[in-house]
Amino acid sequence: MDFLATYGTTIITVLINCGVLGGALKFAYNKFNRYIERAEARDDATRSLCRAEIISICHKAQKEGYIAYYNLENLKLLYASYKALGGNGTAEIIYSKTIKLPQVEEV
Repeated sequence: MDFLATYGTTIITVLINCGVLGGALKFAYNKFNRYIERAEARDDATRSLCRAEIISICHKAQKEGYIAYYNLENLKLLYASYKALGGNGTAEIIYSKTIKLPQVEEV
């Protein structure tokens, strides 16, 4: 009984702090996980947009039989971003063929 009288307030304070600290840690952990999920979704969306534009530029250039300098510069920048975001596959094959096309001034 003397123990509770002496340390009761301290025990209650520690229990409350543990609950608050545990809740704060859980909140921070959940917030971080949501941030990571959104970042991955943004990367996926950006990679998809890069891939679509790479394919568009490449199809146009292959259809015309040449690639304009400004399109080649855009294509290289898009492809570098696409690769940095983990892109591969079809865009890589089309890109390799397209950069070998004759290059011309803006038409």
